[in-house]
Amino acid sequence: MNFVEQMRKTGFVTMAETDVLQLLTADGEEQQALFQWARDVRRENCGDEVLLRGVIEISNSCQKNCDYCAMRSTNKELGRYALSPDKILSLAQDIKDAGIRVVFLQGGQNPFIDSIIEQVVPVIKNEMSMEILLCLGERPKEVYEKFARLGVDSYILKYETSDSSLYREIAHGPLEKRLQAISSIQAAGLKLGTGNIIGLPNQTMRSLFEDILLGIKIKPDFISSSPFIPNANTPLENHSHGSVNLTLNTMAICRIVLKTPLIPSVSALESLNKGGQKIGFDAGANVMTINFTPKDRQSLYKIYSDRRFVVSLEHAYRTIESAGLQFRQPSRPAQRINQL
Repeated sequence: MNFVEQMRKTGFVTMAETDVLQLLTADGEEQQALFQWARDVRRENCGDEVLLRGVIEISNSCQKNCDYCAMRSTNKELGRYALSPDKILSLAQDIKDAGIRVVFLQGGQNPFIDSIIEQVVPVIKNEMSMEILLCLGERPKEVYEKFARLGVDSYILKYETSDSSLYREIAHGPLEKRLQAISSIQAAGLKLGTGNIIGLPNQTMRSLFEDILLGIKIKPDFISSSPFIPNANTPLENHSHGSVNLTLNTMAICRIVLKTPLIPSVSALESLNKGGQKIGFDAGANVMTINFTPKDRQSLYKIYSDRRFVVSLEHAYRTIESAGLQFRQPSRPAQRINQL
């Protein structure tokens, strides 16, 4: 009986650092046992259904200057854009027509985009009857409350790392401010998505353990882990990418410990490893995001530079089917992919 099987048999209740670190570094048969454990927990608590979200990347302008992101404010090489309200609403209709019921509006941290949000959210929510997820950075508490009143359902704000010194080094601001914004999202009544980046410079295994503990403490509705991917025109463009295995193992541990949150199989897994998103589902994920951003803007949304993998609906269907899972939408019965 390997270590993972022993942990599963005796119960994973103490979150001892040595145990978690051994799970984080599992490979071979131990990793497969970890993934099986995560899948069983997902099946028991969430079913074997995958939620699809349609993302529209509405703007690449950002106030922040994070070292890992090419949309950082000081990057003068990047052409900036913002989609018009009419274009966003047209794309939201495309998402609805594709049978997806979650519209995910994503952009840099730019309060000037809020007026556009005020125009499009009521239409998407009330006239299209869609769920709305935002990822637009840190905002004051009253702005999150305004978003909730408009009809926004959920908001993603990743803590990126639990290491306050590392966070200040890469994001040039206090982690405490980020965590306060996360708390404000929850206080506003919005469902919260958060998570970390794996492979940041000077990140330690202990800080990854602390990342998991922070995720448990926050009690999010969604949690994600993404491997770092170096981006051109950033201070970290020559840094190596994050470990896919560490990312997958973190996902599996979060599924086992937290049980019910939505966990996405992120596109960065596919960028670094063909078939990576299928393995993400094997590790306990149950969400996939389909990109509906206009093709002439996708290349300007520089979250993963030239290594970015843009997820299509066809790729999502194939990947979900290959993982032996089902396609789900809110308030609708699950369907097998081959029945769509």
